[in-house]
Amino acid sequence: MSRHRQPEPEQAWQDLEDRPSKTELKKAMQRLQDLGQQLADLSPAQIKKLPVNEYLIDTLLELKDITAHEARRRQFQLVGKLLRSENEGVIIAALSGRQSSRKQAQLSRWIERLIEQGDPAVNEFVRLHEAAERHTLRQHVLRVQRSVAQQDAESEQVALRQNLVNYIQQVALLSE
Repeated sequence: MSRHRQPEPEQAWQDLEDRPSKTELKKAMQRLQDLGQQLADLSPAQIKKLPVNEYLIDTLLELKDITAHEARRRQFQLVGKLLRSENEGVIIAALSGRQSSRKQAQLSRWIERLIEQGDPAVNEFVRLHEAAERHTLRQHVLRVQRSVAQQDAESEQVALRQNLVNYIQQVALLSE
């Protein structure tokens, strides 16, 4: 007799469906490294004002002095790793300040359209933004739509929507 209780098959598939794939995790890490490059492009004064870990600020400031290609690549990998432990929304907000209010309003309309229309809007968004990955975007949209349809708790819906917003803003920043 088994000591461990086996999850019900329906629940097991649901858990697997919501878990990001290994490829998605790698692409997320690459996006964080790309965000790190945008953070490194900020002036030293702007970097010092970022509401992030002091070690991350020092690492970003050290990038200004590194000229060797391989050393910069490794430093950006470190920045990406450090960004994992930071609040993604705060970092995106710091970088989004460089975008116009018109661009911010356009992204808000895209978010509403993605949630309402689903796959057709996802396909068009991916076509217009080269940094967007169709599968990842579609998963974010489906999670929000499923949460709304199942009338999940308001806090869960807000969290899923915020994940979608963060992804859309990341893509917009990286597609510029």
